[in-house]
Amino acid sequence: MPELIQAGPPSARLLFESVLDDSPADMGWSSCGKWLAAAATTGIVHLIDPVAGIQVNAWHAHNDGVLTLRWHPTSPMLVTSGKDGHVRLWQISDTAPAVLLAEIALTRDSANNWIEHLHWRPDGRQLAAAHGKNIVLLTADCQPQHEYTFPGGTVGAMCWRPKGAQLAAAGYGGVRIYNVLDTRSKVQDINWKGSLLSLNWSPDARVIAAGCQDNTVHFWRLPELRDAMMSGFAYKPVQLNWSNNSRWLLTGGSAELIMWPFDKKGPEGRAPLTASFHQDAICAIDIAASGQRLATGCRAGTIAFWNQIGDSQPGMTAQLDSRTEHLAWAPHKNTRLLASTSRYGTLSVWDASVQ
Repeated sequence: MPELIQAGPPSARLLFESVLDDSPADMGWSSCGKWLAAAATTGIVHLIDPVAGIQVNAWHAHNDGVLTLRWHPTSPMLVTSGKDGHVRLWQISDTAPAVLLAEIALTRDSANNWIEHLHWRPDGRQLAAAHGKNIVLLTADCQPQHEYTFPGGTVGAMCWRPKGAQLAAAGYGGVRIYNVLDTRSKVQDINWKGSLLSLNWSPDARVIAAGCQDNTVHFWRLPELRDAMMSGFAYKPVQLNWSNNSRWLLTGGSAELIMWPFDKKGPEGRAPLTASFHQDAICAIDIAASGQRLATGCRAGTIAFWNQIGDSQPGMTAQLDSRTEHLAWAPHKNTRLLASTSRYGTLSVWDASVQ
């Protein structure tokens, strides 16, 4: 007797694949969407033209390994940092794929020289870099402007206020918010007993959420600093992704995709939306610029492409050779291109167009 077999979601089309020389440290698209950069722990940065399907360049950016890379918000410039205490700014163009524009040594202390956090101010006028307990503000051409010391020791995470000039840093003891336009102004402290590992400011600037060492998500409403906590995660929920309209906070740390409602009522006392698909904990999330499509990747290497927030099942899937490390949609509003890296160092670009 014929048996009805229910087919799963179709597979996304693989456009490009390359194996990095080691595990991936970071990955990101240029603001124009023309280039994709991926850094390996060896210190080599790989520059990809995804449309042409070719690697444009690969160069040794840091001798002791790259930790972070960030594209400038509006210009074809890429900034990198590593274990050598240096920040380097690279000009990217068709004729010269990687020209060193500027560099600065923030520290030469061998015990405290890892620069793990780089974040451009949303307008691109300043760059914030953190090493150990120190936060350094740099100009767009990597000239030092000001330095802060985080009171809780090592900085665990940083983020900028959307469309503003406030910088938030998190670590042990809570969050500190700096007004970078007036370095003499009083800082704002949000105290919390514990260690914070990730930080993300909602697009409407009303909420700051933090992933915590104790497998919880803590968040504060601004400016009144009303706080609340979300718990029940199997792993540390360092993935915190806001929807473009600030109505949803998506979190990793469990096999279920959890979507917390942040409308006028807020998530307090309400059950979040959940979507069960992954067989292992989600460790990477990215929302496309349109605010609708999203992608999630899990520790088993499965990527799910969701057509919109709130869907119960993904529209497409892809499978990596190992744990998902990074996911990034191309920056165009209606993009269908998603880049991914795996623990084994495979860099992939997927086409999630409806087939």
